[in-house]
Amino acid sequence: MKWIFSLALAASAALWLAGCQSTGSIGQLGGTLTSGGVTLASVHMPVGQQVVPPYGFIAFCLRNPKECEGGTDKPTDIAMTAERWSQLNEVNDYVNRSIPQIEDIDNYGVAEKWTYPNERGGDCEDLALLKRKMLIERGWPASNLLMTVVREWNGDGHAILVVASDKGDYVLDNKNWAIVSWADAPYTWIKQQSRVRPYIWVNLDQSSFRVASNQTVPPLGAPVPFIEAASRTKTATVAAPLRPSLAAEQPQQQIPLSRPQQMPTATLASN
Repeated sequence: MKWIFSLALAASAALWLAGCQSTGSIGQLGGTLTSGGVTLASVHMPVGQQVVPPYGFIAFCLRNPKECEGGTDKPTDIAMTAERWSQLNEVNDYVNRSIPQIEDIDNYGVAEKWTYPNERGGDCEDLALLKRKMLIERGWPASNLLMTVVREWNGDGHAILVVASDKGDYVLDNKNWAIVSWADAPYTWIKQQSRVRPYIWVNLDQSSFRVASNQTVPPLGAPVPFIEAASRTKTATVAAPLRPSLAAEQPQQQIPLSRPQQMPTATLASN
């Protein structure tokens, strides 16, 4: 109950942590390739207790509830074959090359807005959301595609997509185009989507890390807690307009950037 209350309160705030303060390159990272062409990530990153999701993600769910529903009670590691590794690289390169990178303040006039890129482009979390969407459309399980918030060396917030597989966890990034193991990415880890429910996030920050044990999650098919809380608050606000609303934003129709179902064969120029 305390956890649900925290999520309800979070629906009223704005996210600062995952703001993309810079879209410049942070360089390339190397890796040792196996004979199948897959860089071994070796292990999964440790995850801790449940935490409040980024507020920008909560607002994204309020606008796009279907994107945050579902989940699984038994997540499995997808087999990272050479074909899947190639597909990861194709999607990562395609999004990084074809989507102009623009900060939310310049695109929408607000400090932070998690959404899919529009015709002007998108920032780090927008590109990560698009990569996740494209991989799901190509048959990848959502429980293996995890939105993740990190900090850069200079303290700036950043959002990336982490792919969980039987060979470890990999980072799809708009700043480092090489797909690398999480252990080789130059970031401080903060929080990440849970593999059991897409609307639950878990702690990655070692400074406040607690081993997740005996933590319950809503049953499959149950309403998303903060979406349900915002819906109830909206209803109460209609009845009493002067009462403060918990919802940070009212749902707005999104026009997602249209993307082909098949990867283009032509070489795309860098932005």
